[in-house]
Amino acid sequence: MPRKIIEFLFNALSVKEFLIFTATFFVLTAFAMVTTDSFVRPEGCAGLIPLELAFTKPVFERILGECGAEGVRAHLILIWIDYLFIIAYTGFLGNLTGSLVKGLERGRALTYFSLPIFAGALDVIENLLLQSQLSNPDNLSSLIIFAASTAACIKFLLIIATVAVIVYYLLLAVTKRTKTAG
Repeated sequence: MPRKIIEFLFNALSVKEFLIFTATFFVLTAFAMVTTDSFVRPEGCAGLIPLELAFTKPVFERILGECGAEGVRAHLILIWIDYLFIIAYTGFLGNLTGSLVKGLERGRALTYFSLPIFAGALDVIENLLLQSQLSNPDNLSSLIIFAASTAACIKFLLIIATVAVIVYYLLLAVTKRTKTAG
C-alpha cells in the first residue's frame, strides 16, 4: 500500500512545470514561519529547532522555563504554521527530486523521491508529540520528548540526504548539458 501511495505521488509531483508553484509555496511558507517567529517568540526564548532536538525532559523543561508561558504559546503557534511548511517543503523537495530522477530505474527513483515524503511524515508525528507536551507543560513525558526529538533528528537526516541527491543530480545534469553543448 505505501508503495502505491509513493508511486501515485511520484507520478503527480515529478513534473518540472510544477516547480515554480512548489518553489513559490515553499518560499512563502518559509517567510511566514520566519516572520511569525520574529513577532511571537519572546526575546531569549529558544527557537523551534532546539525544542525539537531537546531529547531529554530536563533540557525540554529548561527551554520552556526560559521561554515562559508566552514562549510556550509562541511555539504552539509556530507548530501550527509548521504544518503548512511541511506540505511546502515536502512538495518542493519531492517535486524537484522527482523531476531530477525521473529517468532513473523506477525503484531507485522512488527511493530518492520518498526521502522528503518520509521526512514530512516524521515532521507531522514530531509536531503532534510536541503539541501534546506544550499543551500540558506541567505533565511532561520523557518518552514523548525523546520520541519527538528522534523523529526530528531522522527528519533532518532525510532532508540532508534529499538535498545531497538534488545537488548530485543537478550537477550531473549541468555536466551532461555542458558536454553536449561543447
